Amino acid sequence: MRPRALSILCPALLLLAMAWSLSGVRAPLPAGDEATSVMMVQSLWHDHDLAYRPADLDRAGRIWDGGPAGLTLFSDDGGRTLRYGAPLAYPLAALPFYALLGVRGIALFNMALFLTMAIAALWTASEETGAPLFVAGFFLASAALAYAFRLEPMVFLMACGFFPLLVWQRLRTLAEWRRGHLAAFAGAGLLLGAAVTSSPLLALLGVPVLIDLGARRRWRGLAALAAAVLLTAGLLALVQCAGTGEWSAFGGAQRRSFDAGFPFESSRDLWQEHPPETASPDLASAVRLLPRNLGYALAGRSTGLLPYFPFALFALALYLLGLRRTADRSRHLLAASLLIYVLLVLLAHPHDFAGASGFLGSRYLALVDPAFFFLPGRARARWSLALPYAVAGLWTAVVVAGALPRPDPVTQPPASLHVFQRLPLELTLLPGDHLPGFAAQTWNDAVWLLPRWSFFTGEHHPHGVWVRGGTRSEVVVVSPKPLARLAFTAYSLSPGNVLTLDGGGDRLTVRFDTEGKRNGTPVELAVHPVARDLGFFPRSLPSSHELFYRFTLDTSAGLVPARVDPRSHDPRDLGVFLDFTGEGP
Repeated sequence: MRPRALSILCPALLLLAMAWSLSGVRAPLPAGDEATSVMMVQSLWHDHDLAYRPADLDRAGRIWDGGPAGLTLFSDDGGRTLRYGAPLAYPLAALPFYALLGVRGIALFNMALFLTMAIAALWTASEETGAPLFVAGFFLASAALAYAFRLEPMVFLMACGFFPLLVWQRLRTLAEWRRGHLAAFAGAGLLLGAAVTSSPLLALLGVPVLIDLGARRRWRGLAALAAAVLLTAGLLALVQCAGTGEWSAFGGAQRRSFDAGFPFESSRDLWQEHPPETASPDLASAVRLLPRNLGYALAGRSTGLLPYFPFALFALALYLLGLRRTADRSRHLLAASLLIYVLLVLLAHPHDFAGASGFLGSRYLALVDPAFFFLPGRARARWSLALPYAVAGLWTAVVVAGALPRPDPVTQPPASLHVFQRLPLELTLLPGDHLPGFAAQTWNDAVWLLPRWSFFTGEHHPHGVWVRGGTRSEVVVVSPKPLARLAFTAYSLSPGNVLTLDGGGDRLTVRFDTEGKRNGTPVELAVHPVARDLGFFPRSLPSSHELFYRFTLDTSAGLVPARVDPRSHDPRDLGVFLDFTGEGP
């Protein structure tokens, strides 16, 4: 037992120490719900309420250089009184840790929850072949590890779904239950109650437990679980109402989310200036987009299980391969609840199933990622584990490693990496700017969606746009009318530059090896629509039809003017200028 305990203790101490260290680094911007969650904890401890005041903004400024980007507030009096518009379960759970250790205490709380899930999973599957490798991959080769380093409720909600399923799986087949077993079900209900008040769809994880207990006539366990869920949800609703005047953080008062410019930061009435949250699209549109979004949920470059949670997808594959050999009702019930959860998420959020800003994979899928652990039953996989580990090396490990230094998710999203561009781009996330890293500009009556990491989109040149040298880009063009080809003029400063365009059916190469070509080469690329009518243009427009075209653009070289011209101070690496007006750069 000593070597085994030591092999668990050392990695656990490593991750806890990393969480402690990284939480002390002054981050440029918060990610996801970090700002709202941390500021709620601070308000509860320092001010003993949930009201948003100038003091709250000052405390946030000492944590994040750019202020509390992603701050969610609500008000029922037009912005005169502001309160935090997020669920209360996580701030209450993290409050003791903040009281003892400050912001670093919240980081340790999240990492401790994550490690407890991993250790419990290893304990559950300890006697099975390949279990240590499967558990290590499931928790450490996953984007969930990056969420464990953040000061937001993601890992807390993962744990609120994982531990009730663990209790159910361990106790459901016992012939007799003692008081301790009923207490375990009551604890599971407490966690499910906290999850339901924070993300109502997580209630689906409790449905297979209730159905199975009822089918087995384990009425005492069912009663303990259901009573704890109702009691916890009721108490949290009462506390929420006492602190904010609203029974829930999702309804009643009007909500606003502030990414830049925050109330009390200036004398302006930012509440009235800021647009309210938009209504969700109609059900018919969501149903029409469902098959496409299901594909993205499996393998999309920004949201898919494959690049971000490969072992969850591997667990699903093991379950499907073993369908004919198992009659385990619990696994079928869990699989059905996960399927219903995914379908409801995609129907409710057809253009925003990635979740809040700073997401790594779909945040909705991340919440139920630990539940996939229970799908295979016994983890007997050995050599087949090489496949998810290889996938994790290609995509997931890169995401986790890149997320820890906190790069700007707008200019450096994971999808900017070359290996991610081999996966499908989530076109349904482009409406409403829910996919980070793209800037929209209009030329020739069409909207061009350009990647910020390879285009100088912030300059808004009147005639076109510069592309960085030595980059590969994927460009999406949305037009209200059919296009047979895309036409523009390409300029280059570098004589060694080669421009390659690929529209799927048409491929063009321009070598800027003469001065005439560098001073402007007309380009016409034949294109074919890859999608249509995904809800990009507002329905209020006279023509709501739209066609999506996609092509790749490669530049082999660039030139930095400041390095070749002593009079120039331009540090940009200029590859190709795309001119849409005929006026030149």
